[in-house]
Amino acid sequence: MARHVLAALVCAVALLGMSAPLLVASADDTDGPLTVRVVRGEAGVGGILVVATDPSGASVSGVTGPDGAAQLATAPLSGGKYRVDASIPASMSDLKPAAEDANRASLTEFVDVSGGKAVTLTMGVGAMDGPVQLGDRTWFDTDGDGVQDGDEPPLPGVKVQLLACDGGGAPLAEKTTDGAGRYLFGPAEGLQPNTCYTVRFDFGGVNTAALPGSPPVDGLKWTTPRTGDQSLDSDVDPSAATVRVTVGPPGSVDHTVDAGVVGGLNRVGDVVWADVNRNGLQDPGEPGIADIGVRLQKADGTPVAGTSTGPHGQYAFSHLPDGAYQVCFDTAELPPQYGDYQLTKPRAGNPGQDSAPDPATGCTAPTELKPDRTQDLTLDAGLAPPVNRIAALVWQDDDGDGQAGAIEPGIAGVPVKLRSEDGTQFAMTTTGPDGRYAFDDLPSGSFAVCFDLANLPPSAADFTPVPKSAASGADPATGCTSVVTLGLGKREETTLNVGLAAPPNRIGDRVWTDTNRNGIADAAESGPSGVPVKLLRADGTEESTTTTGADGQYRFSGMPDGTYQVCVDRAALPSPVTGYQFTRPRAGESTKDSDVDLATGCTRPVSVGVGSREDNTVGVGLLPARNRVGDLLWVDRDGNGAQDPDEPGAAGVAVTMTDTEGRPVATTRTAADGSYLLDDLPDGTYRVCFDLGEAYRDFRLAAGEDGCAGPVNVGPKPHEDLSVRVALVSGNPAVVPAAQESSSGGGGFPVGWVLFGVVAAFGLVVGVRWWKAAGQDE
Repeated sequence: MARHVLAALVCAVALLGMSAPLLVASADDTDGPLTVRVVRGEAGVGGILVVATDPSGASVSGVTGPDGAAQLATAPLSGGKYRVDASIPASMSDLKPAAEDANRASLTEFVDVSGGKAVTLTMGVGAMDGPVQLGDRTWFDTDGDGVQDGDEPPLPGVKVQLLACDGGGAPLAEKTTDGAGRYLFGPAEGLQPNTCYTVRFDFGGVNTAALPGSPPVDGLKWTTPRTGDQSLDSDVDPSAATVRVTVGPPGSVDHTVDAGVVGGLNRVGDVVWADVNRNGLQDPGEPGIADIGVRLQKADGTPVAGTSTGPHGQYAFSHLPDGAYQVCFDTAELPPQYGDYQLTKPRAGNPGQDSAPDPATGCTAPTELKPDRTQDLTLDAGLAPPVNRIAALVWQDDDGDGQAGAIEPGIAGVPVKLRSEDGTQFAMTTTGPDGRYAFDDLPSGSFAVCFDLANLPPSAADFTPVPKSAASGADPATGCTSVVTLGLGKREETTLNVGLAAPPNRIGDRVWTDTNRNGIADAAESGPSGVPVKLLRADGTEESTTTTGADGQYRFSGMPDGTYQVCVDRAALPSPVTGYQFTRPRAGESTKDSDVDLATGCTRPVSVGVGSREDNTVGVGLLPARNRVGDLLWVDRDGNGAQDPDEPGAAGVAVTMTDTEGRPVATTRTAADGSYLLDDLPDGTYRVCFDLGEAYRDFRLAAGEDGCAGPVNVGPKPHEDLSVRVALVSGNPAVVPAAQESSSGGGGFPVGWVLFGVVAAFGLVVGVRWWKAAGQDE
């Protein structure tokens, strides 16, 4: 492919009438056949690998047959000029390169088969029984890579001196490279086996007219040494123009002491690399990228030349006239493994270590080449992968359908962990106010997202993932999604959402008939079915209704978090409990007693939500209608006649029902919350009297001075008066007792006193006002 691209570029330049040189030679479809023959003496040697390499680096190979010959087909190659190398296999340890002469070339040679010329190249091998020989070739290193390419010209006229090992003294021998750039030292020049020498090169007398661009001699310099194969690279130390060699035993032949020269013309270039971490800098370990199209143009956009990057991402344009140039990089067709890479951010560091092209245009800024600035090797280009990203949503799945509804909110503050494929934690974040989370700037690789269900925010502390689906990707058992892979072809993953649902809220218990009237649901007491039960919200609106089932059981389920009351309408009680009353509330163990207020038919407020999803203790006791009186005795601290939240019930106070003659009819004590109930009364008119005792000696009833309230009428209809609510007020400025557990049947009574914090005079005024108000009520 590279061959055809380069050929097209050459044709384009020709059509434009341009003479600017290219780094590679143009393809020549009329290359002639190439035959390579390897001989030992006059006999052919089979089994020798021979390789022909064209200027682009492409090659064909063959193995010599029994006659020592191998035919190399040049049709797949380009350029017409080739470097030919022969390799002696390790199995032929008795062979070595033979001395070069008029009939035998060395094992590295250069041929030209352009224009259909047929070439037969004879290379020699031998044993350790011939003369010693030292030498090889000087050449003009057109692309400056330190390696001899097939189309790079020889450099004749170089003076080569053979010196003693230390490089001192007069030359032992001297040669001048021939038209092929060759030189040889042998026995005729005094070359001895097992001897160290220094070889010195001097290009001061060469004629550069035939070299590309005809560079002046004083602009030449030795190329970079030892960049590759010993038989193909340059061995000369650029600072001294010498190389030290040691001739081996008799028969040793060394055709590897080459010398390459560069310079004389302008050049630009450097490398295209993979900027894996996207920092715009060439970091250790970041590889060069081969086969990237590179175009050279003048500052006005006029095309000059084109090439593609080499195996390590390197490129160069050389032998350029003075002028301003731009280098442009083709990122439209990248190698498959870099298919979606883009030019990295430019000029992020020192020139030559950063990226030069503008990502918007793919071209560098113009660089000017002139006599005092003959090269610019800082025009590197970094290709960076797009950002890998995982981003999704954690939402509250209110309707449990596994889909994020339009009005279902995101859940903020959910810890989200990113784990690599082996389970190690890679990163962590939390969801934002909208329930969204993101992991940005991720490397290519495989990841799973895990939601920390043990540390959910308080508002969702007991939520769990809905069943795994396309819309909600977390396993309810582990809280983790499936593994996803990010990289080439998939840079972003946005489907790892998870819906979290609250466990269902439930409120219930049963309605039972309290046959023994003790306020406790005993084992033998059954419940009626068909009793209507309502669930009211905190604002009094209806949430749901149901009726009791077998044995009086009822349940409300699935209501939103909040506070509710369970209410039973006595007027709607079915047969056989029509006309029944509610039994006295909170008579004992919460799981067995009745919670319904006698007057309202509603239970205490019941809250369900996070941390309290179920309350199955909201019982309702019914009993046959009888006469009864009751309600509440409480400490009215501010004297407003209404029980405020901070005003306690008066617990443990003895309560006596008296008839019109003052005779006791029934007695009880106030419960821990100050409530009381006088039950099973005969029809009649009564007063309710309270014995405040020692605990409340400094208080009096707001409604009367004799400690009694009334009169109250019960039976035959109505059977009850549950509105006898009585306030205690302070007779003198004093502390108010707090509630404590009672030793009597009421359950609790106040033993502490709370200081009013008012002055005596103000207390007296308030007391007089209460007294008058109470008198008016009577």
